[in-house]
Amino acid sequence: MKDYKAIFDGIESTVFEVGSQNLSRERIRAELEPSKHLEGRRFADDEYYTLLVRIAFYSGFRAQTVTDKLPIIDRHFPNYKAVAEYDERKQRSILNDPRMIKNDLKIRACVENAKMFRGIIGRHGSFQAYVNALPPAHSDSEIIALRNEFRRFKFLGERTAFHFMTDIGLPVLKPDRVIERIFKRLALVRSDSQGDALYVALIQEGRKFAAATGHPIRYIDSVFVCYGQMQAKEVGLERGICLETNPSCLLCGVIEYCDYYARGKGLS
Repeated sequence: MKDYKAIFDGIESTVFEVGSQNLSRERIRAELEPSKHLEGRRFADDEYYTLLVRIAFYSGFRAQTVTDKLPIIDRHFPNYKAVAEYDERKQRSILNDPRMIKNDLKIRACVENAKMFRGIIGRHGSFQAYVNALPPAHSDSEIIALRNEFRRFKFLGERTAFHFMTDIGLPVLKPDRVIERIFKRLALVRSDSQGDALYVALIQEGRKFAAATGHPIRYIDSVFVCYGQMQAKEVGLERGICLETNPSCLLCGVIEYCDYYARGKGLS
């Protein structure tokens, strides 16, 4: 049986240890702290919409590319009411902005999503009321059903819909490729798992980490993602630890739990 608390403590301590070579531990802690307070939080309608816009742009793009452009993205998509009125001319002007990420499909998706937001809020009174009325996501089938509900929005796919769910404080993590890689290396999920069965397994494992540590699952997600993405400069990591290629196994705090390392695939 896996010691979930020991594994997470090893991951978390490594993030702080390596990151503190570039940033103070207080700065790293402050960066991660908001992820501890998302569950159960109420969002305004435009906060929900902004999260959706950002996820649409992050989808399939290098994270730092989008992060650097967030101010201009937010300026072009300030709130769902304004964006729902954008016509073809306005969309072309956004695409022609030299400072903007030039992706016509994403720009159009954000406009379509704003119109969907307007319709949902018209029916429910607020987007928060719509979210509150959705069924829970305890069982495997309920998790997928809720994911499918959010897939109505453009650029929310099989994985990215979970990204939105995570960011609005629902009790899931993002079953993205970073989480998948680390959990498979730790033999928490089957190495041949894929599709919805994989996503559910990753989320349920994330919940086990949350239960074992007392941390919200969003915090669990944030720490693991910092550990495995190419860079996480916000927590001082110029280079991730558990990378797809050339992972820094000798820096890793959980190699004793790592099946990947045990099979001789990690760096020695």
